[in-house]
Amino acid sequence: MVLPNQPSFERRALNRVTFGARDLDERYVQMIGWPAWVNEQLAAPPGDDPELAAFLASQTMHIEYAAAADNSNGNWPAVKEERPLVALGFSTADLWSLYGGLNTAVPSTEVFRVRQELAAATWIRNAHSKYQLREFMTDFWHNHFNIGKGMRETATVELPVYDRDVIRPNVFGNFRDFLHTVARSTSMQIYLDNWLSRATTPNENYSREVLELHTLGADVYLGIINSDAPSVQAGPYLVTAGFTDADITQASRALSGWTVANGQYVSAGRVLPLTAEFAYDPAMHNTQAGMFMGMDLSKLTAPMAQGNRVLDIAAYHPATAKFICKKLCIRIFGESYPQSAFIRAYNAWMNNQDMPNQIAQVLRAILLDGNEIGVLPAAKLRRPYEHLIALFRTTDMVVNAGTTMTSAFDPVTDFLFAWTPPNGRPDTNAYWLTTGALLTVWNNAMTWPANTAIKTSLSAQTTTAAQASAAALVEYWVGRMVGFALPTTSTAALTTDGGIAALPALARSSTTNPTTLENNYRRLVGLIAQSPEFMYR
Repeated sequence: MVLPNQPSFERRALNRVTFGARDLDERYVQMIGWPAWVNEQLAAPPGDDPELAAFLASQTMHIEYAAAADNSNGNWPAVKEERPLVALGFSTADLWSLYGGLNTAVPSTEVFRVRQELAAATWIRNAHSKYQLREFMTDFWHNHFNIGKGMRETATVELPVYDRDVIRPNVFGNFRDFLHTVARSTSMQIYLDNWLSRATTPNENYSREVLELHTLGADVYLGIINSDAPSVQAGPYLVTAGFTDADITQASRALSGWTVANGQYVSAGRVLPLTAEFAYDPAMHNTQAGMFMGMDLSKLTAPMAQGNRVLDIAAYHPATAKFICKKLCIRIFGESYPQSAFIRAYNAWMNNQDMPNQIAQVLRAILLDGNEIGVLPAAKLRRPYEHLIALFRTTDMVVNAGTTMTSAFDPVTDFLFAWTPPNGRPDTNAYWLTTGALLTVWNNAMTWPANTAIKTSLSAQTTTAAQASAAALVEYWVGRMVGFALPTTSTAALTTDGGIAALPALARSSTTNPTTLENNYRRLVGLIAQSPEFMYR
């Protein structure tokens, strides 16, 4: 086998919108064509594909804690079991009842278990899902509508619902509907304090972030007040081209009364149910909302009408289209993204604002209406987490549920919910080229394949022909993981490495310890994973 000097169109394209292009993925797309693959991915049915769903259902993780018999702090029996990932299917109320601040009959281990299960399921989905474009976009939207797990325990205990019912069903849908769903989610209501917003004291945390981070972007912030701002058309509304601090205040008033039912007293002897579901209470709504971005909200008197109008204006605004389409192009191509792809994305966004598949149409414009996706050289550095998942995928390692997955990337604030502030983790190469991030990448590539949650036999996968020499071995695994030849200096460094050079003889010997052989193969793929050709996608 002689490897090509450049990646194929399909390999480049797949690497940009998946968690790692495998050789079999490349062959599949070459067989059916890139447009067919994109359309197949965008038509993904709800939920996990059957094979993945069955695999997740088979997973268990250890949970263990001692009994307690203290009436002031809780009473529970000892637990020591291998438990399925049951919390993934819990309702909002089920998860709320686990929170120790409300129910002292539940140990903190059970609360933390919720995040452990979601983390494990995310690793498994990212590594094994047939619908990789959905996984890629789920990762994108989770970072856009970021919730940090360290901020509010009451918010993070509901994260399985946020992932399952808020983010995943909407990744290809209509952005306006998506924004409304996020705004009413228990996790976001609590994370950005809107559930605490009262008629007398509207809270500005959510209203500020919905304008600065979720929709228009900080680039169109106009200052404390700006009466001379030009007007633009935002869907059916004529509004200002940007927002001010005064607009944030008006938005906070409009969105007051949007809360979470936590058994709290509201008015006239009424008490909200203890369900943690979204609720609107008119007694908690501030009635003084006025001019928001040039539109008078005071005339809207129906329940939730003012808050809905704020979200609609923000969703329709052309600044939102520019802000999010730019973020999406950076996620796919890197900071030097092609302007042609951005322009197509922006036009598709604006032309499909009322379509149920608006985001899918934006993706089609980027991925199918130009050839940049498979022609431009790789320029986007893989984050530490996605680098590890790409290693798993390209070497056919099987990812099982593990209890440490929720915090494995906390030192570099990567992975789902690891970034505490609402702005989401940075998406620049420079941020992930720091010493700490690179050490994490290198160490994980060498150590995680040996983790008990990861199952593989690299020696069994390697063909007999590939075991003929160190050069053949390197070519075989570079072909699997990268898809094209490394520079001669890199190839020489790999073939002369002591552990790799010894592999052919070890593979042929009947007395070789299988663990020693497998460890040498893991060293080989771990070193290939450190090449720039693998590090960039």
